[in-house]
Formats: sequence, structure tokens, C-alpha cells
Amino acid sequence: MSATMSLDTYGLQQALKNLQKVDPAARRALLKDIKKAADPLVTEINSRVPGTPPLSGMRHNGRTGWSNVKRVQVSLNTKKPRRRVDKPGFDQVSVVRIITKGAPVAITDMAGKAGGAKSRAPQERRRPNFPEALNGRLGEASRFMWRDVEVLQRQAENALRPIIDKVMADAQKDFR
Repeated sequence: MSATMSLDTYGLQQALKNLQKVDPAARRALLKDIKKAADPLVTEINSRVPGTPPLSGMRHNGRTGWSNVKRVQVSLNTKKPRRRVDKPGFDQVSVVRIITKGAPVAITDMAGKAGGAKSRAPQERRRPNFPEALNGRLGEASRFMWRDVEVLQRQAENALRPIIDKVMADAQKDFR
């Protein structure tokens, strides 16, 4: 489960690559600044995740148990983007991603989003009341990650814009 911000910046990938060659310490500092700019978004999402299991069936130590909750975190992706076959010449890279690696948070966040039609569990093991129970306690599906994300995303993008603009200007200066 990840939330992706789209801040249109062209040449950022190459600028990061050039910065690595010229000044690796500056690149590390830049990536640290980018993570710091996304911290308010991560803090807000983490504050929404309850400290105790939302349902009694989630009180166990298994992979999907609430004792296995992992905090939402910022992930930076500076890999080269893949080309899309259906859109020739189209490259896009998500530099900043907000992700959760823990199954309990991802399951609790999105349970009921598909309307119960896409469960892979055998019919006898399905829990039809699971999404409804979560809806009653935590609200509709997309309970943590995407709820009110537009406002938070704009704030994070506004914090990221000067950082990325500075890197792009520095990269152009080094290129000349």
C-alpha cells in the first residue's frame, strides 16, 4: 500500500545521478531533506493508526495480527523509471512514496474497498462482517493512508518544491 505524490519535475533523475558523481554528500543531504519534507504527512497517517487492535480477531502474534503493526514510512525511489509499452516515450518516476510494510495496517486500511467481491479466501473462510465492523469503528475504507490526503499532499509538495528546484539549479550549474 503506498501513496504517491506527483510533482512534475523533468530531469530530476539525471540531476540526482550527476549530483552523485560531483558531490555524494550533497546528494545524501538532499535525500534526507526530501524525507524531512514528507515527515508531516507520515506523522499524520501514523497518528490515525490505532495503538490497540480495532477488532478482537486481530489480537494475535501472526503476520496479520496487531502485534505486527509496522509504522508508515517514507520510501525514496531513485531508480530509473520503466518504459510503458502502451505509451511510447513515457517515463515517470515516483521519488517519494509513503508506504506501510505491515499487513495489519494495509488490511485494516482498505478492507471493504472492493465491496467484498474480490476476496481470494475460500467461501467458508470469508468474514462478510469484517469491513462493516471496521466501518463502524474507524470509518469507510481508506481509513489511514488516503483519507484527506489531498490537503496533506499539497503541503508536502509545497515543502518539496524548493528543495527540488535548488537541486535542478545546482545540476544545471554543474552541467555548464
